[in-house]
Amino acid sequence: MSDQGENEQRGVVFPAGPDGRRSTAAVGRAVVADALRPVDRPGALAAEQETNWRTGYLAHVRRTVEAGLASREAALQVAGAGLDSLHSRMRVAGPDADAPLDVLRTRPAARALRTVELAGEAEPERELSVPYRGQRLRGDALHRRLVAWVDAGVVEPSCADAVRTVADHPEWLALPDRTVAVLGAGAEMGPLTALLRW
Repeated sequence: MSDQGENEQRGVVFPAGPDGRRSTAAVGRAVVADALRPVDRPGALAAEQETNWRTGYLAHVRRTVEAGLASREAALQVAGAGLDSLHSRMRVAGPDADAPLDVLRTRPAARALRTVELAGEAEPERELSVPYRGQRLRGDALHRRLVAWVDAGVVEPSCADAVRTVADHPEWLALPDRTVAVLGAGAEMGPLTALLRW
């Protein structure tokens, strides 16, 4: 969001509400509800009625995953309805007013994309480490934590086995001659930081 205010935004933006503010929570709630609606009407209603989306959204997102597990068709319905909903809600901010996202299909590009190569100078990590409570778990400490997580039901045994397998093969962390595209690179759960470390 621009420091100069809403009027200075350009490009794809969240829609402005009646008060002029762009609420990610309102869009998130509506999109999840729309995604659920074809296969889980009670779930859609629960998402629509969530009063504290910022802390309550996880249960509803989980419900979209569970709803899609019923069948391939259900998964495609959830995904398709969610994408359609998001596409119909997002806007393109221009100099005069917001426009529907569809205008980007015909509007000429404002600038050309280009490639930039940044060469890292730090020594790559040669051992798998997992962030946990302000520290990085590796080696025996990581293996002990995985056992504790499985025992507590935090992760499935297959998840712990997969992490152990990677920890036992640190050579897998290096990805020479591979190209990885990361969308939402700054996202909290995104892989960019780990990929850059390796």
